[in-house]
Amino acid sequence: MINEQLLRKNIVILNEITYKKKLRGLKKYFMKSYKYLTFKIMPNLTELGKKDGIYSVDIPTDYYFEKCYGKLQLLFSVKNDVVIIEDLVPHDILLQCHMKLLPLYHGTPYYQEKDLFKLKVLEKANERDIRKIEEIY
Repeated sequence: MINEQLLRKNIVILNEITYKKKLRGLKKYFMKSYKYLTFKIMPNLTELGKKDGIYSVDIPTDYYFEKCYGKLQLLFSVKNDVVIIEDLVPHDILLQCHMKLLPLYHGTPYYQEKDLFKLKVLEKANERDIRKIEEIY
């Protein structure tokens, strides 16, 4: 059913199997980002009026996830008024979210110990910045 709707809107998914895996991982751990992608970005892809080329759209996500793994983006290209969805990035964490149940640290999934370390350091730095702001005011 989804594929039929996409074909009517001139949207093609380049590697559909891995894209769906990443989408399921996104849905499992980042429901707000999934809803934003599904209901705000996907319906408007063909109506953007972009010329032929390669584009990316940022998807809002958790602050700690963005700092640890990078921005969540949908990469797509336009060719002859057909939108070709190429990928969802970051690759590794989204595929890991689909494959197994990942541990969470304050709501942010991680799959390696170094990622947990990054999340803890970011949290400590954020707390320190908040204390400095409170001291000023």
